[in-house]
Amino acid sequence: MKGKYHIIVQNSRVKFEFDLKRNITIVRGDSATGKTTLVSLIDTYDRLGADSGIEISCDKRCLTINNSNWNPF
Repeated sequence: MKGKYHIIVQNSRVKFEFDLKRNITIVRGDSATGKTTLVSLIDTYDRLGADSGIEISCDKRCLTINNSNWNPF
């Protein structure tokens, strides 16, 4: 991924809006700031799509790496 991407992830209760400048991003921060919620929203959208009630606005596909899709080879 080259360039900078503006991402919006939202459902009916919460909205995250941020910019990314790299291909793989590690989310970190203080406790209770929404990290787990953000990752859960992206993962749920990746599995269920628009039927999940979650909207993701980005020019590239957003997804999480977890046990179900991790392949180290």
